Amino acid sequence: MSWYNKVVWSEGLFLRPQLFQQQERYLESLAHRRSAPLSPFFWGFSRYEIDQESLSFGKLVFKSGLGVFPDGTPFDVPGLTPPPPPLTIGPEHQDQVIYLAVPLRLPNTEETAFTEQSGSLARYLAYDMELRDSNAIGQGPKPVQLANLRLRLLPEKELTQSWIGIALTRVKALHADGAVSLHSSDHIPPVTGYGASPVLREWTMQLHGLARLRADALAARLSGTDGRTGTAAEVADYLLLQVLNRYEPLLEHICQIEETAPVNLYRELALFAGELSTFLRPQTRRPAAAPGYDHARLYRSIKPLVDEVHHLLNQVLIRGAQPIPLTEQAHGIRTAAVLSTELAGYSTLVLAVGAQMPPEQLQQQFLAQTKISHPQRLPELIRSHLPGLTMASLPVPPRQIPFNTGFIYFELSRTGPFWEQIARHGGLALHIAGHFPELKLELWGVRQK
Repeated sequence: MSWYNKVVWSEGLFLRPQLFQQQERYLESLAHRRSAPLSPFFWGFSRYEIDQESLSFGKLVFKSGLGVFPDGTPFDVPGLTPPPPPLTIGPEHQDQVIYLAVPLRLPNTEETAFTEQSGSLARYLAYDMELRDSNAIGQGPKPVQLANLRLRLLPEKELTQSWIGIALTRVKALHADGAVSLHSSDHIPPVTGYGASPVLREWTMQLHGLARLRADALAARLSGTDGRTGTAAEVADYLLLQVLNRYEPLLEHICQIEETAPVNLYRELALFAGELSTFLRPQTRRPAAAPGYDHARLYRSIKPLVDEVHHLLNQVLIRGAQPIPLTEQAHGIRTAAVLSTELAGYSTLVLAVGAQMPPEQLQQQFLAQTKISHPQRLPELIRSHLPGLTMASLPVPPRQIPFNTGFIYFELSRTGPFWEQIARHGGLALHIAGHFPELKLELWGVRQK
């Protein structure tokens, strides 16, 4: 209980090493306890580097790194702390997590060793160094004993309760020539800023780029700069663009500030996925279950969110209803060039019809005077006065397509020999007999969205 308590400095006190050691422990503990509530995820690597060349010789070498251990102990390799001894990888290390570790500080235990001993659990190793007096009238350099952290690379089986560590990497394979492969693409060590991990940095840049592409394409579609008019765009597309316009600059900001904590990246991706799910998960309109944030297992925490956001962004350009252009030909014939693969992606085809005549009369005459089939079959139907693909009138249009006052809507049948020919070969043609004043036609492919 008294291991971190304050020293009482009083007159006549004999100066002993224990007094300064206790004062140092008190100040270190005070600083740690004061700053720890600021973030529960303060620990991890700020940067790290593994020597890739040494892996070809079967050795894991921690070349450099900066960070904080979970107990609040900072380290700087090789600036203030010598790198740990290389770890020779053997078959027993297959699929093992390798930790950068340091002996745990425990009450009433040895903290500083004066000679290197392999079995020692001392946290520090003393060494001598000549230091100059920093005063202007100071004397020359004098020998002073300093101490370095005794860092080690330990496989998870050897990380006992006497050690505290940070998961650096995981061994993937040991090859016949002695070379070692690591899980570099599916293992993320705990980091204080996402930019310390090449994997997290790549994910963030990819999502930002994809979000920008989708926002640009959706904005072009809604504004009509891609050749289509924006008057019939869905309100949902504008709301979706609003979401993209909110998160694309945010992802750009995160890309620029690589010191952003991984938990903040997780939160923003979770919010992004949640808002996209409202528009792009038609079955539930709810986000997929998130795994929860685990600072010690960043890959398991963030990878599902990255995949979910990536999947949803790929759905942005898939509209709930896609207009299919109708090209007017001679003799009242109109054709639609649509691939069979595209037809397979629609749950139904809807024909919107508008004319300057009463809706009831328009509905009755249009059904009686219109034939629909594959373009090659249409002339035969016209000559023989046979009906083509059947249509059923809809009391209201599907919610995926815009409502236009005065229009009536027909659903095209997806059964029978006429539809089979259209679905197999693609393409669609319709012939309209008679006169319909100011006739307007819109053909829509509707998806279940």
